[in-house]
Amino acid sequence: MKLTTLNYFVKVATESSFTKASEKLYISQPTLSRHIQELEAELGVALFIRRNHTITLTRAGEQFLAEVNDILTRVEKLAHMFDEQVNLDKTAQIIKIGYLPNFNMSKMYELLEHFKMSHPHVSFLMKQDTPMKLADGLLSGEYDLVFNLLTYFQSNDALETAVFLENHLQIAMPVHHALSYKKKLRFSDLSQETFILLERQQSPVIVDYVVGQGLKNGFNLKANSYVKDLDEGLSLVSVGKGSAFLYSGMNDGTLEDKYRIKIVDLESDSDDQNIVAAFDRDHETDLLLDLFTFIQRDL
Repeated sequence: MKLTTLNYFVKVATESSFTKASEKLYISQPTLSRHIQELEAELGVALFIRRNHTITLTRAGEQFLAEVNDILTRVEKLAHMFDEQVNLDKTAQIIKIGYLPNFNMSKMYELLEHFKMSHPHVSFLMKQDTPMKLADGLLSGEYDLVFNLLTYFQSNDALETAVFLENHLQIAMPVHHALSYKKKLRFSDLSQETFILLERQQSPVIVDYVVGQGLKNGFNLKANSYVKDLDEGLSLVSVGKGSAFLYSGMNDGTLEDKYRIKIVDLESDSDDQNIVAAFDRDHETDLLLDLFTFIQRDL
């Protein structure tokens, strides 16, 4: 097992792409892929889940990354232990970040890119996850920092949070729906609707919230379909299969034209659906605190 190969592995993991990693390592993609395959064969486990256009770490890959990063940090310190000009605290460090799928997270990427300008030795390991897994992963140490719904953190005093994105419920309807011309709707206006709901295991708090709002307003939500993601739900709305809930933070302004639907705001008296940046003070490091402060200051 060569240090060069371990460096290759870290670069692929943090870039989540063989193509991007090979460009930054100045080697060909086939050569990089071969090194990773040989590493997996040597370890006897798969380190990556390979899909058509993306790759993610397996559970074994996540465990291996933590150990490799520690080893490479120690090697870097050894290489410069007699070099007075080198700050040994500036060796490569990885921050594990979890975030919600389907939301418009361009601001998150912009902030991380700017933070890296002043912290060039930092790499970010990015992973999308469900709200429940993001909350659990933050407490377990799987993630250092997450971007998640505030409602998942309100009962935990050990967490530090900052509002990242104001967020509220909206309803997506077929373009010629009788209610689609209104600028804002009350939940009670939806009593006769048929809904396309997100599968509960994807986000139980969201599903329970909308079901609870229906009961609060005197009706049971009638579900016509259950879907795994926003794209599937809005596609069904566009062909008249029902109405679907989404968050304003998912709406980048292009969805109505893309799916030929109408999206209307729902009145809300709560801000617990906002997206927050959060970290666990029990797992706090100087670098993590610097990043959180940087995000908080920008927001």
